[in-house]
Amino acid sequence: MYTIDIRHRGDEDATTYTVYREKEAKEEAILYKYWRDADAGDYGISDDGYVAKVISRRDYQDKAGRDNVYLRFPWGYTFFCPKYSSKPLKVKGRKTNVTQSGKTYIEVQSKQSKMQALAMMFAVKPDYDLAIEWVLGEDLEKWKRDKWTRTMKTETFKGMVREELGKRLTDHGLDEDFTLDLLKEAIEIARDKKETSNLLKAVDNLQDMHGMKDKHLVKTVDKIEGTSTTRLIDELVEEEKHLVAQRTTIENKGE
Repeated sequence: MYTIDIRHRGDEDATTYTVYREKEAKEEAILYKYWRDADAGDYGISDDGYVAKVISRRDYQDKAGRDNVYLRFPWGYTFFCPKYSSKPLKVKGRKTNVTQSGKTYIEVQSKQSKMQALAMMFAVKPDYDLAIEWVLGEDLEKWKRDKWTRTMKTETFKGMVREELGKRLTDHGLDEDFTLDLLKEAIEIARDKKETSNLLKAVDNLQDMHGMKDKHLVKTVDKIEGTSTTRLIDELVEEEKHLVAQRTTIENKGE
């Protein structure tokens, strides 16, 4: 089991919620329902066997007039239609409780058209302001512009740009095989003691554009950020979430 501290709007102090495994909930004599049937204040169990209290449940109608339900647990939230079956609701593997999927905010953004358009434009012209103006308009408020600029400096966005560059290079016949052939040619020229500096520079640039150098590295980023404290008792992990801490480690796969 583990606990999640959430400071609700208007509260000075955080509320601590405990998330149990099914076996632990039974040992604690906690009565719970299947997550779709649980009301606010009830304990509900996920499809992968995690039990927690329902923070809120709201019934509403969508634009088509169909009945839907919004359900929030300490570990996250979901929507479902009572008349139809729904996808399994799982807790394990979630990285955050502020997105429906449990993926990080930046991961969710990367699937959206705005961020994909930004990556495409930035691949053509690597200029933050131009890309933002082209996709989001010139009259964007400063705080929004700053927010998107920060987003474009993340590893996720850089990966998207590399993918776009790879597509454009491939369209022009400059794929990875072409780059490796150039590298082979450079080695052959070097063996003949000819001038290779310009050719090697071109190959180096192509490798960077393809992200081929990065493929030989394993980059691990440990990031802790937020406004709550999560205690994973069964895994002996404690995350103090009133700070932002990041550790980046790079290892060479070949070693």
